[in-house]
Amino acid sequence: MLNQRVMRHWQLPTKATPSQLRSLGEYHPLLAAILWNRGWRDAAAVEQFLNIEWKQRHDPFLLHDMDRAVERIKLAIEHKQRIVVYGDFDTDGVTGVTLLMQLFKAFDLQVKPYIPKREGEGYGLNLAAIEKLHQAGIDLLVTVDCGISNAAEISRANELGFDTIVLDHHQPPLHLPPAYAVVDPKRSDCRYPFKGLCGVGVAFKLYEALWRAGIQPNNLRAREILDVVALGTIADMMPLTGENRVLVHFGLQAMNESQRPGLKALLRVSGVEQGKIDASSVGFRLSPRINAAGRLVDASIAYSLLLAPEQAQADGFADQLNSTNIERQALTRDVQQAARDLAQSSGQLDQRILVIEGEHFHHGVVGLAAGKLAEEFARPVLVMGKEEHTSRGSARSIPGFNIVNALAECADLFEKYGGHAAAAGFTIANQHIPELTRRLQAIANQQISDEMMVPQLAIDAEASFDQLNLEMLAVLEKMAPFGLENPQPRFCSRRVTVIEAKGVGAENQHLRLRLQQGRHYQTAIGFNLGDWLAELHNGAQIDIVYTVGLNEWNGRSSVQLTLVDLRLSEQR
Repeated sequence: MLNQRVMRHWQLPTKATPSQLRSLGEYHPLLAAILWNRGWRDAAAVEQFLNIEWKQRHDPFLLHDMDRAVERIKLAIEHKQRIVVYGDFDTDGVTGVTLLMQLFKAFDLQVKPYIPKREGEGYGLNLAAIEKLHQAGIDLLVTVDCGISNAAEISRANELGFDTIVLDHHQPPLHLPPAYAVVDPKRSDCRYPFKGLCGVGVAFKLYEALWRAGIQPNNLRAREILDVVALGTIADMMPLTGENRVLVHFGLQAMNESQRPGLKALLRVSGVEQGKIDASSVGFRLSPRINAAGRLVDASIAYSLLLAPEQAQADGFADQLNSTNIERQALTRDVQQAARDLAQSSGQLDQRILVIEGEHFHHGVVGLAAGKLAEEFARPVLVMGKEEHTSRGSARSIPGFNIVNALAECADLFEKYGGHAAAAGFTIANQHIPELTRRLQAIANQQISDEMMVPQLAIDAEASFDQLNLEMLAVLEKMAPFGLENPQPRFCSRRVTVIEAKGVGAENQHLRLRLQQGRHYQTAIGFNLGDWLAELHNGAQIDIVYTVGLNEWNGRSSVQLTLVDLRLSEQR
């Protein structure tokens, strides 16, 4: 196994002056320093950021076509029409379908879900599904987390005589689909002030719009669906800024109080305690199990879990998802290792982009493998599963290199492709793969500098061990929920002494340290840093980058460091 330790450049902040920190308001000096280093300069904006209120949301009717969507649903309610909710097979799509099913059922409407299978149908609407829905006698199709790029399918729905409402958040094409209403904050003509909603977030704005229009569902309050809004928003890696920050803050509260049997079952198999759910546990423990269903089997299992009426039924679905997730983890490791070996044996590690094709790599995990390899090798990676005539693949990039733009320069080679700056998916005829590799390597040679292949590690503040206490943790919690564009603060401490170093995990792949700085001691865990063990003898001095969290054991609470990176201290 190739094990390449990537050296990261530590970006230390410039210290702000005391007067600059005071200009933000009366806050703990460390909190003020973090905010200043992240670009906060306005005291009123800081106050709003740190004190989240439900009123910090936008009028749903600022979304273009929301008025038409409400008008069409009002018609469906009045005439008791038959509705199908069509969603994507990832967590955002599944939670969006869950929310809309709860909403339409609260109006006593005839409503059914449709979540396509990754194998055989793929992402978005498909013509076969449109024909099947017509034969079932549908009156209204509502898409969530898909539909914006399905002009042909929606045109066919129009021909067959049923209307479509699109609720999506992906970048629209030049020409919008001919739906009755297209609600997408990224529409060029949409004046909605926050563009970062995910699919389930747009679905929630429909719920709000119906309430504002006086079309109020029976016994369905916001707190009963905000749990799935938080789950989908975090899972889809949406920015936890602006309105998402509000929705996730109150959504996490709803999750911690929820009586939803499916959520309780999911918490059980994920090892998460209700009452202690945060954005991290949603992102790393809950959502992978939801996503696993759509990656390997059928996302309808995840949907059935979230809407299971009884606990015993929910427990059965949760056990299925947990088993599927274990299988997904093993598949990802296998594909990652095989792709790594192929990159090494083909000599591609000398290139600025890796294009890796493997026989029958499972297309449900190629994106996960590509992401891990892009992080490991600090360069863009494409991983594809080669089948008889075509290959399906995923790409993951590095900061500064727009992968979907690179694919667009090779558009004539693909059967289809799509994505954004950091990630993309595609299908390509096998005969075109050598030309794709040649072109992408030429593009990468022009656009990727040596500096871009050195990962940058942004550090919020330097801290000494005497500052790391429970009071500091409580102060930092004001910045939560943490996620994309609002990451958990990272600290740097220099010249700390290793008192004890242990390998943990089945293969000692993780690292547990007991550290000392002056008269103060801290424990630290370093996930996947076990290869450092041989170098960290007792008494060694190291510099560390870490986040801080709460460790609870035997009724006692203490600070625990989670290592992000470390290096041996320079000799004085």
